[in-house]
Amino acid sequence: MNRTIVWFRRDLRISDHAPLYRAALRGAVIPVFVLDRALLHHPETAPARVAFMLACLQALDQELRSRGGCLIIRYGDPVTVLPQLVQETQAEGIYAYIDYERIYGRVRDARLNRALADRQMKIRWFEPTAGTANLMSYPQYRRFWYAEMQAELTPTPSRIEAPPEIESEAIPTLAELGLISDAKPIPTAGTAAARQFLTDFLEQKVDRYYWQLSYPGAEATTGLSPHLKFGVISPRECVQTARQWELANFKAERSRQQLIARLRWGSGFAQRFRYLPQLELQSLYSVFDQDGWQFDEDLYIAWQTGQTGFPIVDAAARCLQATGGWKQLNFRTRAIYASFLSNLLGFDWRLGALHFMRHLIDGDCPIDHYQWAMQAGVTHCVNKSWTRIYNPGQVAVDRCDPEGAFIKQWVPEVAHLPAAVLGAPPPLKNYPPAILNYQAARQRRVKQLDQQRQFRHQANILPHLARLPASVVPFGNERFPSETAWALDGSGVPEAITSQDLFPTALDLESLNSGQADLLRTWFVAHVEIKPHSTTRKSSAKARKPKKSDGFVQLSLLNEFF
Repeated sequence: MNRTIVWFRRDLRISDHAPLYRAALRGAVIPVFVLDRALLHHPETAPARVAFMLACLQALDQELRSRGGCLIIRYGDPVTVLPQLVQETQAEGIYAYIDYERIYGRVRDARLNRALADRQMKIRWFEPTAGTANLMSYPQYRRFWYAEMQAELTPTPSRIEAPPEIESEAIPTLAELGLISDAKPIPTAGTAAARQFLTDFLEQKVDRYYWQLSYPGAEATTGLSPHLKFGVISPRECVQTARQWELANFKAERSRQQLIARLRWGSGFAQRFRYLPQLELQSLYSVFDQDGWQFDEDLYIAWQTGQTGFPIVDAAARCLQATGGWKQLNFRTRAIYASFLSNLLGFDWRLGALHFMRHLIDGDCPIDHYQWAMQAGVTHCVNKSWTRIYNPGQVAVDRCDPEGAFIKQWVPEVAHLPAAVLGAPPPLKNYPPAILNYQAARQRRVKQLDQQRQFRHQANILPHLARLPASVVPFGNERFPSETAWALDGSGVPEAITSQDLFPTALDLESLNSGQADLLRTWFVAHVEIKPHSTTRKSSAKARKPKKSDGFVQLSLLNEFF
């Protein structure tokens, strides 16, 4: 009987899984997950996210066992482990989804391709849903995405035959991986749990989702983002389930459209990273990083720990550290928190992304990094002349937490105050004063961005795009030492990586013609009219009540955007 290794990575499910289904049609299946130190000990590793992943592996193993298989766990570098497993099991080859979340993974997969070819071993790569190697315009991609979502789900194998003699390591604990738990509550893992989250959303929240997304206290999100990050459920299944659900009113229909749009945005961020993996490490346009950033360690710690003197910022900080943000810390609250660091303090957005990724249970590099850079105004819509810089004072309270419920939950020092003063609380013994002046900081940032964006009037953006850096050692390694041997040569010097050293390969910006450059440009422009939101504050109590809709085009930070 034919034997095929199915290498699971960010696709921890058995439904709508093309590599698994195709392997099961061929014969015996050897499902494997490799615990890779380069990812487990990355500067952006969050112990809580790993804990959730381990729970997803347990759920996947149970699903495989229910159909006759089991999950094989291995430790080590996949470039070494997988060829050895092919030889050990006498498998015909490996099936796997392409993954382009991180530069490390693409370097690893390119090296695996060479290692297998050197040993005359085979691997078949499958495109993830809504992933493509082709450079197309963003409007074309949008049509492509909807077509992908309409395609039939890949059938779930009714039987998964597994060779009985292949032994597996046990699924480890965090401690066994050398990670220390930070006691964040972990959502229920597995496909069944993901489906239940989606069902609960469609039954209980869908009529208010669109209208209450800006209010963290409403908890109007689906809670699916950790499951989507690890592929426990496919976006196609989510879209088709949502489309098939019978809805009662216009509000629910508007929310369904918004949910589907956000799933599409998530795929779009990943596709941008496929084209330009340097976005993991750099701003889209080189001028922003070349000019340098401000930094003060004490202010950075105040921002991280929720001691800025701006209660809505501090509530976001504390919620992130306590919960991993997957449920309550919605996109608008993350945007206010991010804007404070990158626009008002003037710090490198990568320091913010690093902190988020070390805590987010739903942390996904393309979504998180791209939106951090976008919020900072450095991965910028070239046809938009302004950047949203959030006022973290009473304007934000009135707009996002009008009753003060979220703030009072996470900043008990101000819980006794009325909502009308939570934007600028009076002096308190146990709560710090504001660490900056909003108006002065905003003016400083606006002036800086205006100077840096002189290039935006030029039709050809290629000369201004950042290239792959000389060193691809992960950002933050100096703060959190990690496994970096993969990015170094034999003498410990950073190794030069080109687009051809990655799998899948990246766009070679030097070889793009004018037509291709125009296609790429469409990924970094606004395709709807976006106007700056008025920051004029209304003082009445009525103004602080949640609005049904303010017409705001939601293009802000949205890592937990589901």
